[in-house]
Amino acid sequence: MSDIFEKKIFKYLPVLIIFLIAFIIRFYNLNSEDFWTDEIFAYWTTDPNISFEDTIVRTLSSNFNSLFDFSLKSFHQIFGYDVYTSRYFVLSISMISLIIFAYLLNNISSFKSAIFGFFLISINIFHIKYSQELRSYILTFLLALFFIILNFNKEKVENNPSFKKMILIIILSFLMILNHAFSILILLSFIVLKTFFFIKTKKVIFKDVFLISSLILIILSYLFIYLPININYSEYFDKTLSPHWIKPIDISFFTNFYFSSFFGSRILGLVYLTTLIYLIIKNKNKIFSELNIFSFFVILIILSYLLPIIYGYIFGPVLTSRYVIFLLIPIICLISHFVYYIENNLIRKSIVFFIIMITSSNHLLYENSFKQFYKEIYPTKPQIRKGLEIINASNTKTFLIYKLEAKEKNLNEAYENYIQNYAQKLNFELEKLNYEDKLNHVNNLWIIYIKDIRDDEFKKPEKINNSFEIKKIIKLNSLSLIKLKKI
Repeated sequence: MSDIFEKKIFKYLPVLIIFLIAFIIRFYNLNSEDFWTDEIFAYWTTDPNISFEDTIVRTLSSNFNSLFDFSLKSFHQIFGYDVYTSRYFVLSISMISLIIFAYLLNNISSFKSAIFGFFLISINIFHIKYSQELRSYILTFLLALFFIILNFNKEKVENNPSFKKMILIIILSFLMILNHAFSILILLSFIVLKTFFFIKTKKVIFKDVFLISSLILIILSYLFIYLPININYSEYFDKTLSPHWIKPIDISFFTNFYFSSFFGSRILGLVYLTTLIYLIIKNKNKIFSELNIFSFFVILIILSYLLPIIYGYIFGPVLTSRYVIFLLIPIICLISHFVYYIENNLIRKSIVFFIIMITSSNHLLYENSFKQFYKEIYPTKPQIRKGLEIINASNTKTFLIYKLEAKEKNLNEAYENYIQNYAQKLNFELEKLNYEDKLNHVNNLWIIYIKDIRDDEFKKPEKINNSFEIKKIIKLNSLSLIKLKKI
């Protein structure tokens, strides 16, 4: 009995070690950087001190991710509305998603493949990045995993699901698209797979028809009911659903399909992309002969690029890498599974070893996820804490947050909420002024100018242009502090 126990420990020890490494690189320095504008919006939207109705209005006016916002609001209600607490929510989702990913891969492939794939997702730079950022994408990744597990019995399509399972799938599908609109691509890919299955088998099962009809109804309800309401509230999107910050796809996109973003560098992206294409072509009969989970993965990859690209050319660009974070699931599953189908032992081991080594080396030498342990990392987000510390250490404790004329109508309110809460967290006794205030009693003040979504230089607001002169400008990353003195 003890021998069996020891063998199991030895077998699963690599899984535990990989999981611990994944946790450490995500947890270490989790709050070393402050929020950038999108995270500040999420923090403002999920204030637990406002009513349910106000949260709905804030969510509709700033994004499409209502499930994430209400989940984070609940987290804040339990654990507190703290600028350092919020990211523990996405960290928790991230770690759960790693466990579910390992479970999925172990169910559909060999244990060796599961270890290999689990390692790749655990140190994946894209997954790490959105495990530390207060946005909905890591929750999209987790929900996609649950959807796949519910719809497949090991690697085969679940053709006779129980009524309870179908209800779960329908509820989950609804939650997925409430979390992010691009989850529709996952539902459509499954519908396409089921359609191919009907054509191939020439069998129409009532449960399948009911499930597919329900998924189609969910998609249509979202597109023609929820989305128009959201657009009326939001200033992020126009009627083409094309966000103003997304650039049109150019020729360079078709050389890597965001794989450079997914895996950390252009070279790494090409390695993964080439390996994936090679393995799909080499195993095309295994993938498409039975219409299984690997068929679904290939369909998902194709549709996730094809449909947004076509839409982008007709109406306006909508595709960006983080919107399709769920593609890490099929990409890594296909590579880790089919690499072990290579019959030549030397080639198989060489490919596995090469991918592990080049991925690990990239992290150790170039990516912040590992460099943070032995080197001071240069900040990439607005240094708001540093700015508040400078103001607090100065003789002038009064500050004004620069008002931006942005498309996002609630941007300034979100900035004020975050900075005020941050100052309270740091126990700084600072006085925040408003643009509506008369500044007759003020001789000196600081202006905090957040610049992560704009490149133009600071200009004195018209209200104080003739009353104050610039005495000092301190430039931090994506943020400037301007000290003004009354003339």
